[in-house]
Amino acid sequence: MLYGRETETAALEGRLAAAREGRGSALVVRGEAGIGKSSLVAAAAEAAADATVLRCTGVESEHAWSFAGLQALLLPLAGHLEAIPEHHACVLSRVLGLEAAPDKDAPPGDLRFTVGLAALSLLTEAAGHRPVFCVVEDAHWLDPDSADVLLFMAKRLAAEAALMVFTVREGYAPDFPTPGLDELRLGPLDDEAAASILADRLGPNAFADRTQLLHSAEGNPLALLELPLVDSEVRLASDWTGQRSTTGRLKQVFGDRIERLPEPTRTLLLVIAADDTADTGLVVEVAGKLGAQLTDLAPAEADDLVRFGGDRFTFGHPLIRTAAYQGAPLFRRIEAHRVYAEVIGAEDYRRAFHLSAAATGPDEEVAAALEASAQCIGTCGGHGVEMTVLERAASFTPDPVERGRRLLRAAEAAMSAGNGPKVKALYGQVLRYTDDRAVLARATQIVALVTAWDNDVRESYRLYMEAAEHFQAAGNNSTGYPLFRAVELAWQAGDFSRAEVAAEHAERLGIEHAWLVRDLASATAGFNRSCTVTVGEAVAALRRLIDVHKEHDDAMTPENRGMVAWWQVLVGDIDGAEQTASDTVRLARQRGAAGALPRALVLNGITEFRRGRWRDAEALAEHAMDLSIELGHRIGPVKARAHVLAMTAAYRGEEERTRAIVEAAEADSPGDTVVAIDSPLALLDFSLGRNEEALDRLMSHLDSNAPGEALTLVPVAVEAAVRAGEPERVLGAFDWFTQWAEASGQSHLMAQVERCRGLLAGDQDAGEHLLRAAELHKADEGFPFETARTDLILGEWLRRARRVTEAKTRLRSAAAVFERLGAEPWSERVRRELRAAGDAGPIEAAPDLANKLTPQELQVVRLAAVGLSNREIGEQLFLSPRTAGYHLYKAYPKLGVASRNELAKLGL
Repeated sequence: MLYGRETETAALEGRLAAAREGRGSALVVRGEAGIGKSSLVAAAAEAAADATVLRCTGVESEHAWSFAGLQALLLPLAGHLEAIPEHHACVLSRVLGLEAAPDKDAPPGDLRFTVGLAALSLLTEAAGHRPVFCVVEDAHWLDPDSADVLLFMAKRLAAEAALMVFTVREGYAPDFPTPGLDELRLGPLDDEAAASILADRLGPNAFADRTQLLHSAEGNPLALLELPLVDSEVRLASDWTGQRSTTGRLKQVFGDRIERLPEPTRTLLLVIAADDTADTGLVVEVAGKLGAQLTDLAPAEADDLVRFGGDRFTFGHPLIRTAAYQGAPLFRRIEAHRVYAEVIGAEDYRRAFHLSAAATGPDEEVAAALEASAQCIGTCGGHGVEMTVLERAASFTPDPVERGRRLLRAAEAAMSAGNGPKVKALYGQVLRYTDDRAVLARATQIVALVTAWDNDVRESYRLYMEAAEHFQAAGNNSTGYPLFRAVELAWQAGDFSRAEVAAEHAERLGIEHAWLVRDLASATAGFNRSCTVTVGEAVAALRRLIDVHKEHDDAMTPENRGMVAWWQVLVGDIDGAEQTASDTVRLARQRGAAGALPRALVLNGITEFRRGRWRDAEALAEHAMDLSIELGHRIGPVKARAHVLAMTAAYRGEEERTRAIVEAAEADSPGDTVVAIDSPLALLDFSLGRNEEALDRLMSHLDSNAPGEALTLVPVAVEAAVRAGEPERVLGAFDWFTQWAEASGQSHLMAQVERCRGLLAGDQDAGEHLLRAAELHKADEGFPFETARTDLILGEWLRRARRVTEAKTRLRSAAAVFERLGAEPWSERVRRELRAAGDAGPIEAAPDLANKLTPQELQVVRLAAVGLSNREIGEQLFLSPRTAGYHLYKAYPKLGVASRNELAKLGL
């Protein structure tokens, strides 16, 4: 019976009941050692007789064994592998050890999300037959790769008949962060519950100082059970009256009990503690070589310290394992690991861990064995553990140059695992141990990329330049790439001088394709108002770069495709950018290139925003934010908020929401960010008619050092300046914008030029320009918001010119767009103009069905409308098939349809 946990028990029972109904969830139960976490989940598992209960326990000795936890949890579901997609089954068969890993030279790719989706697919397949209850105990000791996959799954159970519960020991290293998951903290029992447990333990007639026991136990259930076994004089010693933690006291209790056992029994406990994954035969063999045999375990079993079940030994509590291992003398621990290494076959990668545990100093044999194990781990996608093992291999490497090389490999694994802070730490070690320029080049390039993830653009630029120097000194022909990236970063920072330095460096070194670096530098200059290169020359340079990359389309990485999409945005080719960005998203998902996805999703969101599909843009941006957080990319959420979410909120006039989004972006942004985070506030001021404030904000972004992306703000600045009575302030910026539009050859940009000319010309000459703008919009109809803005301004002019009938037509056309987009301040402006024109009738606008859906529902509906199955949708969006179906089920009534066939007819 669980005393004092009625509320917690009810919470778990409620989640199990919801899971049975297909409303799955995950819960993290935190508390100190012995507080009752295991008892709580065990009681819940006992009550889940109708469910498949899966269990795994994080073990300290398995922390460096890739996917050990995942194997323990999911192996019972191996019978369902045939029912999931073949590529998922293939990945899981390797990860679960059911199939040999690929050849060591096979490229591992980025399998973090691939393994996660495959594991989710297996779990949901099993949950389709009966509810699944996953219990993950001592999650703080999970190997990093299992932890990543299980957390990935835990966040995607909303539509599944599944519950996942993690137990985590508080106040203990390593930590187990679980952002986004619900948590339940178990505190000490109240006095009544504690007294009940103690009464059960002692019996009604036992003589004991119950008050002192209750005081010493501090409401900890395990302490209430174990402390009565401790001699009363020991309990009264100072160490038991508050100078040590409850956990420390319990470790001493278990240590004292183990110390009283015969030596052969202690040896056998040490052997079990040194390798919990060993089978019974292996334990007996190793123990035999150390002078113990299986019969020696009897005293420990009688004292309830260890149990045997299935094919393995288990300790009564993790603290017993700790006491059995740490309480043994160092030479005995080393001896145990040495014998394990002798007994385990050379092909078993666990042998390397025992070799390292038995080593007392640098040892090349140990280092080489660990590196070989890391290679095996990496081919299965276990990059987190691969990193840990390679770092350990480096620590045993006697030769400094070899140590530097292994640290480089560890940094590469850390990058694949998305662990930016660890990449930086390992880079610092590489610098200390080697002067090999080839190693330094690769290490510096890796840390430059990770630094860019954090949006530390200037430092990333410096590192790429340094990497180029190392590559050149090493005689490597990869020098061009870091210089090219350096120019791109200089562009992002709006610093043409740095871009020019990189281009000159490329030309001076005579590297292959130096002209590519020069063209990008020229584009950087042309899109910066302070430079002598014209924006027309910049557009021409970017077009050459786009063309040369498109010629090698099949060989382009998702990262390079994302770069090309941004160039297309900058030359005004929104059609091309939209296609490239959406292709990048699709290919990144297919190839498991999760690291490239956030940028591609944001770019796709930008193109959807420009196209007037604001709800789609928001869905893509929110997906980018979620992925960035999972990947640990700091800049992803900043760009998603600043470039998409705050923009749509600003144009809709949602002041509180816009400010909240901008504040969140500023809070998440590094100190020297170059993202124009506050530009949406200018658009908000403009939308709400605060033209003077809007103009001041906009001009701060359009000064002489304005980067290219500020160009899109110019038409807003022109209108704000005219309405504020200060048109002279924007003439220079408008000239810059005009050059860009003319060089681009894009009708939608020239339409904005003509609209601005009409505003600046005054009423007498405005009509010609505004009518020409309307005609240009008609030639390129893919930009409804800009077209509506032109129709509004043209309608205002027509009304003032007493051409009322024409004015009403234009104004109603604008109103329909603003209403559909939910741009209320703009709708209100149109309504005022219509009333002034004598038209007070209702605005008729086709409803934007996308506005009825959540971002997740919208993404699912879009993919379903083009014929993708739930399983295919799940793979695209990193969801389970059932979750995809759940979102469709929720979307159908909102859209007034009942099937996929009807979705296609909606024209969403």
